[in-house]
Amino acid sequence: MAGNAFQQTMLGLEFDTTGPDAADLFSQACVEQYHDSDPGQYGYLFAQVFEAQVVQEVAAIEGVDHEAVTTLAYQPTATIAALAEAVDNVQDLPVVGQVHLTAALVSISRFDVAAKVLATAARRAATARDEFEIAMLDFVIRNRRDDGAGVAQAFARMRAAIETGQLPPERTVDACAQGVVWYLKRRELAEADYEWFMAKGAELADQDGLVEPAALSSWYRGIAMVPAARGEVEATRRYMERARDAANATLDRRDRPYELHLMKTYHESSLKEHLFLTRDLDRVEESGRALIELDPAWSPSYGELAEAYVKFGRYEQAAALFEQAALIGPPYVGYHELHAARCHDKLGNDEQALALYLRLVERGATQDDVLDPARRLAAKTGRPAAALLSAPDPA
Repeated sequence: MAGNAFQQTMLGLEFDTTGPDAADLFSQACVEQYHDSDPGQYGYLFAQVFEAQVVQEVAAIEGVDHEAVTTLAYQPTATIAALAEAVDNVQDLPVVGQVHLTAALVSISRFDVAAKVLATAARRAATARDEFEIAMLDFVIRNRRDDGAGVAQAFARMRAAIETGQLPPERTVDACAQGVVWYLKRRELAEADYEWFMAKGAELADQDGLVEPAALSSWYRGIAMVPAARGEVEATRRYMERARDAANATLDRRDRPYELHLMKTYHESSLKEHLFLTRDLDRVEESGRALIELDPAWSPSYGELAEAYVKFGRYEQAAALFEQAALIGPPYVGYHELHAARCHDKLGNDEQALALYLRLVERGATQDDVLDPARRLAAKTGRPAAALLSAPDPA
C-alpha cells in the first residue's frame, strides 16, 4: 500500500513504521487498539470514527475497487485477511468477541459488514453489558452510515441497560456525553432521554474519583455545548478547562496515542469555541497552532485552522493551509483542494484556482460547485480545458 499512514490504516489496519514520515495520532491509536485490546473483554477504544465516504476516497486514491474494500474482499494485509476470516466464522465467537469484531470493523469504517456482525451479537445478547455495548455500536454505525436514523432507539436501549446498575461508571458517562451531544446537534434523541442522560452524567461526574478522567474529558467537552448554545462564554470556558484538566490527568497515567488524541480533541473543540462563541482570532490561532503542533501529520488539523481563517476573511492564509492539508494526504483531500480553490478564486489567483478545480475534475468530480467555477476560470484565462469541462450529454 502507498499513501500516508491514515490511508494505509483505513485500507489495511496497519501502516509502514519504517518510512520517513511520522504517523498521525489517529492511525497510531487505531492500530494499537486493534493489536492490544482483549477480544474477551469489553472496552474497545475509538479515537475517532470516520464517515463511509472517507473509505471511498482512500480506495480511489489507492486505485482499488471501493466495493472490494468495504466487503473485505480486498485484503492488502494479514490484519484485513484475519478480520475477513473472523467475519466468515462469526457464529463461533462469543457475544463479547462478536462485539469486539464489530468495533474493529467500525474503527476502519467497514459499516455494512460491522452491522451484520452486530446483528448476530444482538440475537445472542444475554446481559445488560451485552445490550449496552451492542446499542452503543448500533448508534455509532447509524450515525456514520445512516445519517443517524434510528439512534433514538439505540439511546433508549443504552438507558435501559444503564438503569440495571450493572454498567461501569465510565461507560455510563460515555453514553451520557454522546446523548447530550447528539441531542444538541440533531434533536433526534427523545427529550426525556436527553434530560436523563444530562442528570445521570452530572451525578457520576460530580463524585470525586469515581469516573476515569478520559471519560470525564469527553463528558465536559460534551456539556460545554449547553452554555455555548446560549452564548455563555464564561460557563463554556469553565467546562472546557475541566475537559483539558481531565485530559491532562489521563496523560499523567498513560501517554499512548489514544490519550494524546483526547488532548487533540480538546484543542479542536477550543478552536470552535473561539471561532463561534468568543470570535477571538488570537485564541483561534492559538488553538489551531496547538492542534497542528500536537499532530503535525494530521491533515484535518490544517484544514480546521484554514476554515477559521476563511471565517475571518483571511483567504491567503486559509489557501496555504488548505493546500498543505491536501499535500499531506487523506482524509478529505478533495475537500481541502476544493476549499483551497475557492480561496484562490476569491483572491483573484485565477491560475491557481483553476489548476485545483481541474485536479478535482480529473479525479471524477462532477458537481456544479466544481464545474461551474472551473468553466468560468477556463474561459477567463483562455486555458484549453474544454474537454474536461464539457457539459455531460443529456440522457
